[in-house]
Amino acid sequence: MDKISWGPKANEDYFRPRFEEFLESGTLEDACRDKKGRLKHIVSAEHFDLEFLATIRDTANAARRISKIEPNYLKQILRHVSVLNYFHQPSTRTFLSFSRAESKLGMQREDVRDLKTSSAAKGESDLDALRTQSSFYEGMVIRHPSNYFAQFAVWAMEHSKRPLKTISAGAGTKEHPTQAILDYYTSIESLGSLDKAVVAFYGDCKRGRTVHSLSRLLALHENVMIYFVAPEELQIDEETEKYLISRNVRVEKYVRGIGSIPQLANINYVTRLQKEYGSDDEVYPKKYIFNKSHLDMMRKDSILMHPFPKKEEIVPQLGTSNDNRIMWWRQQRNGMWTRLATLAYLFNVDDNIRDKWYKIKPKIDKLSSLTTQ
Repeated sequence: MDKISWGPKANEDYFRPRFEEFLESGTLEDACRDKKGRLKHIVSAEHFDLEFLATIRDTANAARRISKIEPNYLKQILRHVSVLNYFHQPSTRTFLSFSRAESKLGMQREDVRDLKTSSAAKGESDLDALRTQSSFYEGMVIRHPSNYFAQFAVWAMEHSKRPLKTISAGAGTKEHPTQAILDYYTSIESLGSLDKAVVAFYGDCKRGRTVHSLSRLLALHENVMIYFVAPEELQIDEETEKYLISRNVRVEKYVRGIGSIPQLANINYVTRLQKEYGSDDEVYPKKYIFNKSHLDMMRKDSILMHPFPKKEEIVPQLGTSNDNRIMWWRQQRNGMWTRLATLAYLFNVDDNIRDKWYKIKPKIDKLSSLTTQ
């Protein structure tokens, strides 16, 4: 519950036990779904299934194609909807990809990126802030240092007469569900199938929220094996390990450096040290730095990913490599499209986007055939 602002002590004494009771009740996922079972909040990768991920994938692909032919169609589709990007932590890729996705859908959007300019600086509680924002917007994208803030927002909206749709854009060290969606999309678009996939996570597996969320999506597939390649102090947390094992994922914790792991994996996923949750004095261990020899030993049909920002965990020369297995720039581009698809899903226009593509595709195919004759 740390990093949630409760306001005066009387507020915390009253509201905190009620929020804790909500978390312990096991009703979070129910609160994140409407009466038809459709997600209305995006706060945890555990709420996703293969059908949902396929829907996001198909919608993202349809939107990409439509944008090249009829971009004004997308710009009209959600112009009546307003959204707040509410970022309590620094962000580049997540913030900008959401902002561009919202723009492409024609959404009205506002940003809060410096809490010194908000009433938080005056001691306003997070509960009052969320209730206020629900008066002005239909949706909110939240980045927050607390592990529980997205769930807190859902709970707050459950007690509001104007509930807004909530999307977690990263929560503490625990979850980054929309990063998991874009990583999943990049992986399956690259490999075709993730059944029997061998995946290696390198670096800060303990505090890397992208690792926790993506590994949960991989667990939806059959016969997956995951290597967590990190020193003991940065190894995968017990909660995530137990979750994966309970879903028949084979887990191997590898603490001797990178070694020959890259040649075994379909997906190699490197992460930085999460110093913001530790100490600035931490140093990335040399034997876990991904270098050119590791890239060379990777399989030809495998991929190398990184959620960024990228620091000392990958040697500089790979930053300018044109090797087709390096996916991090494509990941970033994919982030915009999968977040567009996620927004379209939450506001119930994803069917419209896919239907639009199905209608114009025959015309495109016909034109393509004529130009090749």
